[in-house]
Amino acid sequence: MVTYILYGFRWNRAANPLAPGIRAYITLCNILDAAAEYLQHPSTTTAVLNSFKLIDSNILTHLPDLELIEQYDPEDLSADAVSQPYAYVAAKTMTMGANALSGAGLGLSLQDILQQDPGLSTAGTDVFKKLRDELAPDSEIGWFVVYNGDPERSYGSFYGDSAVESDG
Repeated sequence: MVTYILYGFRWNRAANPLAPGIRAYITLCNILDAAAEYLQHPSTTTAVLNSFKLIDSNILTHLPDLELIEQYDPEDLSADAVSQPYAYVAAKTMTMGANALSGAGLGLSLQDILQQDPGLSTAGTDVFKKLRDELAPDSEIGWFVVYNGDPERSYGSFYGDSAVESDG
């Protein structure tokens, strides 16, 4: 279980009149190693972040901590739980999980977080706004608290625990 405190913006999965959304973006950019419903998978994250270089070739230099964050509740078994309406593009991320935040003690003041500067350079701020304008121009950049009950979405073997025999 992880709770993220992030500075970023919401990126819709579905298209809207202003932007193509995650699903269409992955298709339009021909990102073969990406899963639109699971952006935190390591291969998806790498592929999508690298595709952002099409928007600005220096994006990962100016935003070295750029992350894609999902909201997910493994306890929610409803049909809508599998695909949340949006994910987050984060320029800065803090996590709260089994361990307390480094230097923050056991509790945080949300007011202090909201007033906190995300620590981006001027170039980082500019390129982050440019990224938001491309991906989700109707989204606000700001601080969000996001729960993900299983970021790795671990699951058992597709074929169960028994070994699969091959014709070989």
